[in-house]
Amino acid sequence: MGVQHVLQNVTRRRPRTETSVAIVGCGFGGLAAAIELKRSGIEDITIFERASAVGGVWRDNTYPGAACDVPSPIYSFSYALKPDWSALFGSQSEIQHYLSEVAVEFGIQPLIRFNSEVATADFDDATGKWTVTTTAGDSVTVDILVLATGQLSRPKMPNVAGLEKFRGDSFHSAQWNHNVDLTNKKVVVVGSGASAIQVVPAIADRVKDLTVVQRSPNWVMWKSKRVPGRLQTALMRRFGWLRTLHHITLFLAYEVRYPLVTRAAEPVRRLSQWYLIFRLKRHVKDPAEVAAAIPDYRLLCNRLLLSNDWYPTIGRDHVHLIGSAVESVDESGVITADGRHIDADVIVWCTGFKASEFLAPIRIRGRGGADLHEQWAGGPAAYLGITVPNFPNMFMLFGPNTNSITNTIVFLLERQASYIRQAVEHKQREQLASLEVSPFTYQRFQAWLEAKLDRTVFTDNCPGWYTNDEGKVTAMWPASHLAYARATRRFKPEEYVAQLSRPATAPKNAPAENFTQPEVAKK
Repeated sequence: MGVQHVLQNVTRRRPRTETSVAIVGCGFGGLAAAIELKRSGIEDITIFERASAVGGVWRDNTYPGAACDVPSPIYSFSYALKPDWSALFGSQSEIQHYLSEVAVEFGIQPLIRFNSEVATADFDDATGKWTVTTTAGDSVTVDILVLATGQLSRPKMPNVAGLEKFRGDSFHSAQWNHNVDLTNKKVVVVGSGASAIQVVPAIADRVKDLTVVQRSPNWVMWKSKRVPGRLQTALMRRFGWLRTLHHITLFLAYEVRYPLVTRAAEPVRRLSQWYLIFRLKRHVKDPAEVAAAIPDYRLLCNRLLLSNDWYPTIGRDHVHLIGSAVESVDESGVITADGRHIDADVIVWCTGFKASEFLAPIRIRGRGGADLHEQWAGGPAAYLGITVPNFPNMFMLFGPNTNSITNTIVFLLERQASYIRQAVEHKQREQLASLEVSPFTYQRFQAWLEAKLDRTVFTDNCPGWYTNDEGKVTAMWPASHLAYARATRRFKPEEYVAQLSRPATAPKNAPAENFTQPEVAKK
């Protein structure tokens, strides 16, 4: 058994009232929520998973070279530490297998409805319950709705003219067509982000000609290829405390990087940029390609990519880097914005995801019929990235402004799952019909968030998915992971508006709010 967990004997006492929960998505976030709620004694949990297996992005992204760019000992649950990772940075297949093991070991697998994509979620003001309906028309009514669909679950294809004319094979990196043989083919890869820098080195030896067309370059740093030795693996298997110590030490080593995203660290970033350009020029000799590979924005205002192979690969004779956008596609290849035609047998679109379109395409209606996507017309926002006014009993994982480039997202997901569990336990203890973050709490947090983001490089309007089309930073957490842990350590009832359950003597269809005094946030 690869996963060795430590939660077998820590299930909390059964809650006073039975609670039903629907979780949408079964990647890291969905599993974290299910495990935490199950520990609390909640058994009525339904997990909707649109695919046929768990794993989220690690199930979907099967492209050549797919791997994590965060060390696996911290890109895993702190209570399910795997002792035998094959490398410091785990591969896609290994992470997917890990998540499958976790689902089985913690008893989550039977709770999952596979091949069930959620279409709508509607809140009933009278009962305080959510009705979740799938695209197949099946529905469940639950007390709590947890949304764990992630930020990188919907591939983004550019709106390029003529794509339907192309006679070759064309697909997104997140929807890799393994039936296409790339041997001796002319391949065009569009994009040079996190997926592209793994795909390009992985396929370079097989193809006849490889051209990377990028709209904007990225900063790339070397990546450790360290492989754990047999002695280390044996010790990790034998001593649970050693796995925990390794996990904590590595987490803290990454945590100290947080100040690098603040404006005060500009001298350090400039020195780092100089060194990364120096490494680039060691491998790439063509001046035009060197110019195309150097970003014109600050280090860390976009994700810092890790690769030992990217620069050596684009320096090879049959690999070409073009700094331009794809304007259109014809029968035989792509046409760039600067007028070049590039012949292609295969086009691979490494063009990212619809990260700023949180929770789309699910239609979500809250209190009074409020539409979540209409409320978010100016950009997604949530209190702690977890809750939103007008949407009682609804919680999110990996919601707005909870992404990170300095440490592991799994740590944040664990904190969010714990916070949600505390909220649900409070609702049970007080026998509440609903819990909803107060407008004051929400607005105060948004003001803090905006001020904190202004002190980081994330607001430099650099290319990427951290900002939406209006220039609002919707993805990034602007403080340290430990700061987030402090903010979510304890659920605070005074920050929420609570409504009591309808008394047994009340008319059957009477709304719950007729029998309650809201618990409003303290100022």
